[in-house]
Amino acid sequence: MQKHVDTPVIKSLGIVGSRDLPMSWVAKVEAVVEDVLGRGYHVATGGALGTDHFVLESLLVLGQASKGIVHGAWKNMAGFPGPVRPTLREFCEQGGTLRWGQSQGKGDNPNMVKVALLMRNQRLVEACYGVVAFLAAGSKGTLFTLGKAASKRCPLVVFPACATAPAGKPAFDARLLPALSFVKWVPLRCGGCWSGAFKAVYIK
Repeated sequence: MQKHVDTPVIKSLGIVGSRDLPMSWVAKVEAVVEDVLGRGYHVATGGALGTDHFVLESLLVLGQASKGIVHGAWKNMAGFPGPVRPTLREFCEQGGTLRWGQSQGKGDNPNMVKVALLMRNQRLVEACYGVVAFLAAGSKGTLFTLGKAASKRCPLVVFPACATAPAGKPAFDARLLPALSFVKWVPLRCGGCWSGAFKAVYIK
């Protein structure tokens, strides 16, 4: 009789955020990616500029592309931003997973593109155990993702990322945290790469 072996359940954490996240945040993003991988999670992201691109580059630097998943909005590689494509190709060559979306990109009307992007964000949230977000001012897509993650009551951590920082270092602005009636934002106290982050505590 063949012995039954349980297949380990792999949990993913989404690491997403603003397209406008400054380069001064690259090291912080990489440190968070490394910490999340060290906790046994896979890392999911969205394939956009800014935070998503930093996440992809971090997976490659760490030699852990096979533990990464990109949820794309596009049906083809041409839909992704030009600077992201070479990184994404290398990511796939190194064993990373790419899940295609619904938009052709160029040629689709703006409403179709917007819907594809929002559906991409929703799929990512549904596929993940929790979400870490680097939120800069005006990042509507990240706010949408945070709202979906919060409605799911999943573990949620946010770095409120101030775009202007002295000496090129990451700076934080708690005023950027989204106001959600059922969420209280509490500073993380564990230090290290999580310094400056806030976690969602669900109060309703």
